[in-house]
Amino acid sequence: MVEKTKNPIKIAYEEFWVPVFGRILMFFARWIEGKDELEKKPTYDLRDKTK
Repeated sequence: MVEKTKNPIKIAYEEFWVPVFGRILMFFARWIEGKDELEKKPTYDLRDKTK
């Protein structure tokens, strides 16, 4: 099986953008909705689990 080299933009998106900005977005969403706690903890993980 040939492993493809990952795109650096994809790595930055998966490792930085989604976790950091996902948490910021969830903070503001909870603040706007007036909720203190989350029902389920989000994972912010977009990586393929089938490998």
